[in-house]
Amino acid sequence: MKKVIYFVSEDWVFLNHRLELAKKIQKKGYKVTLVTNVTHYKNLIERKKIEVIPIKIERGSLNIRKSIRTIYKLTKIFKKVDPDVVHNFGLRQIVHGSISAKFAGVNKAFNSIIGLGSAFISGNFFLKFFIINLLRIALFFKSSRTLVQNKDDYIFFKKKVLIRKKNLHFNTASGINLNKYKVSKEPKGKIIFLFASRILKDKGIMELIEASKKLRKITKNFELYIAGNIDSQNPSSVSLEEIKSWEAFDYLNYLGHINDMNELYKKVHVAVLPSYREGLPKGLLEAAACGKPIITTDVTGCREVVTNGENGILVNLKDSDDLFLAMKKMVQNRQIRLSMGKKGRNFIKKNFSIDNTVENLIDLYKNF
Repeated sequence: MKKVIYFVSEDWVFLNHRLELAKKIQKKGYKVTLVTNVTHYKNLIERKKIEVIPIKIERGSLNIRKSIRTIYKLTKIFKKVDPDVVHNFGLRQIVHGSISAKFAGVNKAFNSIIGLGSAFISGNFFLKFFIINLLRIALFFKSSRTLVQNKDDYIFFKKKVLIRKKNLHFNTASGINLNKYKVSKEPKGKIIFLFASRILKDKGIMELIEASKKLRKITKNFELYIAGNIDSQNPSSVSLEEIKSWEAFDYLNYLGHINDMNELYKKVHVAVLPSYREGLPKGLLEAAACGKPIITTDVTGCREVVTNGENGILVNLKDSDDLFLAMKKMVQNRQIRLSMGKKGRNFIKKNFSIDNTVENLIDLYKNF
């Protein structure tokens, strides 16, 4: 049996974003091992017959000493497991995992770009320059392949990071199981908007709050649900105190982390994510799969999921007025909501089925 290691930042990230992929890969005859920072989800993952190897991953800056320690630990793990494939997810994991795979003599290293993070949103030239050159080093090896989720990232890695065309591929390494996400009738009552993501300023949460205030001035026929974790280690994090202050708005409901998104979408009319930049937002894929119309920003990643005016509305970046107008349109037009929702489901079926993603990924694993 062939063996693949998935190197992911946190066990809960794997559970939310990669478990479906791993289960499908197992059915194709691969033994899956997860290397990750472990919390209380370890036993839940192991019940899926996935071996979990803990490694402490430091978030924040790429400290040289910490990076050397991480690479040393990873190299030992990779040598012990002796996988046919190492698959790294995220920038930090790509840098550490690619170098470690080379030292461990692993013949195939796949590197999924799942977003370029706060550094590329902030506009910090020196930080961007540093990261680009670090990626050039990590992805230089002949044993390495780079997987991107959107057209903008493909162009970026080809022109800026200088990845050769034969080493650069489209693959979401995600995808949606359409048997899991079901379309339900639009619920009665007030129009419910759902923001489902980590509670970060980079996700456009502050613009959403402003837009909702403007919408409240003209109608009471809506509510705003916010579902997601507070990521206190992220520089773009919103404080718990600020989130609690939103509870003063009688139309806003903070739900925290939700395990069963399919059930939640039965209560929702519209998904909204005014993010500054994404790899490929899973929350929007899930929303479209459930037949929900979408409001999101016309930025990298988000525009991969929405065709403006077809299955959703694209709004300008950091523009609460434009966001308000889109929300107003959704509140006032039931037929638009229903039409966009139906087209969204079909769009996911055609472009983001988990089965198609897995077939493509297995083909890459075998023919590299």
